[in-house]
Amino acid sequence: MKNILARGGVEFLAVFIGIILSLYVDENRDERVVRIKNIKNLQSLGNEIDQRITYIDKKITQYERDINIGEYVIENWGIVDLDSIRKLTSDGREIILTLKAYRAINLPISVYNSLNSDGSIGLLENDSIKILVDNLYEVFPSHIVDGVENERVLYHSFNKYIIEEYPMILDGEINKSNEANYQRFFNDKIALGYTKEKTHLKRFIYRLIKTYRLELQGLREKINYFVQIRTK
Repeated sequence: MKNILARGGVEFLAVFIGIILSLYVDENRDERVVRIKNIKNLQSLGNEIDQRITYIDKKITQYERDINIGEYVIENWGIVDLDSIRKLTSDGREIILTLKAYRAINLPISVYNSLNSDGSIGLLENDSIKILVDNLYEVFPSHIVDGVENERVLYHSFNKYIIEEYPMILDGEINKSNEANYQRFFNDKIALGYTKEKTHLKRFIYRLIKTYRLELQGLREKINYFVQIRTK
């Protein structure tokens, strides 16, 4: 009888240990699957951050151009040299569009949206990375959007004024037949006020996107470091 009980106890213990080991193996397997998925998600997010940096670099160049032209026009208001304007605007937007228009900013976001919608962002292991991702995908871009929206509103007002007062220079082409219209425009105090405010907003957005780029670069480096540690 004792042998039967002893044998039964050993069998029960063996089954119990087997169950515990099985659960342990399953748990480790699940953790490994989650860890691998997190690494892949971070790599995908890192690639999108690279795309954002490239996109922002392009916008920085565009804003530098627009600001330089705006500052030249403001400093020389009333004595603007039209030949200099032709040279300054030869690489892109003509002068009127440069002064009145705004630059739309549409950052790459498809990877983040996908990871956020299925809950993967919340499952990332590193809390500091999660905080940075939230800031650089949700919080910081909203400030940039606000700046661009303010410039867009001013654009519509400035554009309306130009349409009403200077319809002959709307196409932005400078030639002998409309030089007098441009000279009148560059002596208009209201147009100067609009140009100053537009250039001021462009400087503000420029500073924002420069700071944003630095923050993106910092997050990219942090992701690279974390992935390297996890894949050793």
